[in-house]
Amino acid sequence: MEMEILLKISEDKNIHEYLYSHSNWYRYLNRSKNNFELLKKEYKNYKHNNTMNKFNDTIDNIELITNILKIVE
Repeated sequence: MEMEILLKISEDKNIHEYLYSHSNWYRYLNRSKNNFELLKKEYKNYKHNNTMNKFNDTIDNIELITNILKIVE
């Protein structure tokens, strides 16, 4: 892997953590430095989906608590 890519990864903590759990990206980064842009796009999609899932889970929990409170009354 090129030194430039390694430096970018080390500078960005979030991408470094993403690579820790999605290590298959190292193979693509070794093949071409252009794949780093693809990695960043993939990370943004992952982060967005993860945030939306947390938000939806929170809404589901609020609805559950509301329903339980209605039953208890």
